[in-house]
Amino acid sequence: MKVKIVTPYGTVFDRESDFVSFRTVEGAMGILPRRAPIITQLSVCDVKIRSGEDEFRLKVAGGFLVCDGKEVTIITEEAGREEDISPDRFMEARERVERVRKFFQSS
Repeated sequence: MKVKIVTPYGTVFDRESDFVSFRTVEGAMGILPRRAPIITQLSVCDVKIRSGEDEFRLKVAGGFLVCDGKEVTIITEEAGREEDISPDRFMEARERVERVRKFFQSS
C-alpha cells in the first residue's frame, strides 16, 4: 500500500509500505494492506512505517488519516523526522490541534 504524509509545506513521505502504526485520539492503531476504509483523527504522535526491511519513524502534529484499503494519506500541520522538525513550528501546530480538539469536545 502507498503511504503519504502531506503538510501545508509539501509532501513529507510518499512510499510503498507494508505496515503503518500511529496514535488516534482514541488510542493506538496499525494498518496493513487491504484494510477496510477508515478516516480518523490523529493525536500528536510518532508514525511508524515499515517498508520491507526498512522502518521509518516520523513525528506528526496531529491531523487526519484516510485509508481506502490501497493508500494511506496523513494530512497534518507539521511532520518529519525529529531532527528535521523546527521545534517552534511543531509546538505551534500542536497548540492549533489542541484548540480544535477542545472546541469539538465542548460542542
